Amino acid sequence: MTTREPASTISPSESNVLLLNRYSRTFLLLLSGINLVLGLMFYIYPPFVISYWPWPVKELAIRFLGAIYLAIAFGCWSAVHAERWQRAKILVLVGGTFFSITSIVSLVRGITVSSDASTWVWTGYFLIAAAGCLLLLQRYGWHRRQAETPTSTMPRGARLFFGIQTSVVGIFGVMMLLMPGLAQQEFWPWKVYVSTLQTFAALFLATCLATGWATQQKDPERIKVLLPLDAVFPSLALLAVAISGSVIAAESPSWLVTSVWVGLYSFVAAGSTILYFTLRKQRP
Repeated sequence: MTTREPASTISPSESNVLLLNRYSRTFLLLLSGINLVLGLMFYIYPPFVISYWPWPVKELAIRFLGAIYLAIAFGCWSAVHAERWQRAKILVLVGGTFFSITSIVSLVRGITVSSDASTWVWTGYFLIAAAGCLLLLQRYGWHRRQAETPTSTMPRGARLFFGIQTSVVGIFGVMMLLMPGLAQQEFWPWKVYVSTLQTFAALFLATCLATGWATQQKDPERIKVLLPLDAVFPSLALLAVAISGSVIAAESPSWLVTSVWVGLYSFVAAGSTILYFTLRKQRP
């Protein structure tokens, strides 16, 4: 008499899902933890950090950098929580893009302008973080092995929201990176060093890649992991502007420039938050 083995409850599509392994999750958690600590230090107590940054910065710029690090910390955490590589990969791409561009900015300044121990420590950190993210992208690949079946429908207006964001941060990001002098003079709301503006551009361009990718997605679960990062940075940036309102009032090219940036950040922060909670309410 023979016994039958129970039929597998795992579908073929589920068995082919590529999951993050232990080492990948450890790296992302470590990167999340480091950026969380840096972000809190930068944001809560900027005077302590100013002397350790590789080029001159103001408290408002330090808080902006803190907002970036906190957003990346949430992004790495979201990637680990997503478990599936196809849902986590966009966050790894964002981190890899930001740290790659920032490491180049820091390296170029260290070689051509001035450098000290802090310059090379920060440059080394940026390079290590970038290399880790790029290695994950190389290890797992970008393209899906097979199509995934969406578990719910995309909310109306999501693609339009991401499309608007992609266009705006893409245009501004390119100008801030390649023409920082013009960007500073015409549309940045306070005076910063070129290297600082190019670091901000790194986040803008990384965000542009992410939101451009989001416009092409059909599965809401693939964009939901992106939304915490997309909401945290503009929300904290707006709070930083409110804290240092006198700097903006004194150094902004015009009230119109200030209004445009406040409106843009408010649009992204509110849109990402609303979209995130809308997706959480949807049942597969």
